[in-house]
Amino acid sequence: MFKITEDCIQKKTFTEYFSSEAKKGTEEFEQLIKKFESEPQYIFRMRDHDQEVYYIGYSDDCTRKSGFDPLDMYGEYYGCIDIQYINANGEYERL
Repeated sequence: MFKITEDCIQKKTFTEYFSSEAKKGTEEFEQLIKKFESEPQYIFRMRDHDQEVYYIGYSDDCTRKSGFDPLDMYGEYYGCIDIQYINANGEYERL
């Protein structure tokens, strides 16, 4: 699961949740949100080919397993081709 919290192009902040495990609006989706908010989250940003940051958000996974979900399920639709997570040194690192 992940949530987008900032649209850097439009300079808007918001919270929108996404999951490949359940459909929005279902009880299962609401339960996933509760679980997501109670567990560790990893900050990410998505960029386009010019390395301009489009979106910032939080994911429940920053590994290759499902760390690409934000890019695959959201970012690619808006032209993002890169996702980076903050590493232990506080710097963004490409997944």
